[in-house]
Amino acid sequence: MKIGIIGAMDEEVALLKSSIKGIEEHEKAGCLFYSGELKGHQVIVLKSGIGKVNAAMATTLLINAFEPEVIINTGSAGGFNEQLNVGDIVISTEIVHHDVDVTAFDYAYGQVPGMPATFKADKHLREVAVNSAKNMIDARVVEGLIATGDSFMSDLDRVKVIKQIFPELQCGEMEAAAIAQVSYQFHVPFVIIRSLSDIAGKDASVSFDEFLETAATNSGKLILSMLEELK
Repeated sequence: MKIGIIGAMDEEVALLKSSIKGIEEHEKAGCLFYSGELKGHQVIVLKSGIGKVNAAMATTLLINAFEPEVIINTGSAGGFNEQLNVGDIVISTEIVHHDVDVTAFDYAYGQVPGMPATFKADKHLREVAVNSAKNMIDARVVEGLIATGDSFMSDLDRVKVIKQIFPELQCGEMEAAAIAQVSYQFHVPFVIIRSLSDIAGKDASVSFDEFLETAATNSGKLILSMLEELK
């Protein structure tokens, strides 16, 4: 299977990149692509850069240049579920933009005109992720809603607003909805895997700096386990 794996930062792709056999590196428009063999699959690990525009551009380049059969997004996130701790993992059921508001024209909050209100992760990829998570002993793994916006969620007032709008929200980050939207438009199955580097609004920037590597490693480990299960 040809699999595209996207992370925004060096730390978020480091484990996967280091595991690729016969690695080749490509650069396009500031995006770095690392291709080769991993767990019996042809993989393209992509460092997209941070934010929705970078993620959308990189995902489009990935699909056009490499034609992956599925896309997995890996990385860190800020926790919104108060039962979760730093290092825990969220597997997406659906993804939404938390900074899009066209409700004046009767769209749902977070809905881009012409797009669905949320983007549904692929059922099979979710099932593989859940089954693979049984091997994770250092982190709790849950499924649920992930929200994306072009802001780091350190403002407690903003966090409270987002929680009110999306009470079932598990975590927030800065790329997933863009990756999901592009994948949806190109009809490429996808799933988002995010590990918590911080708890949104609670000294988030300090926690992020301290626990980014832990979160990136946990997310990467789950994806390596997924690759062993994917057929």
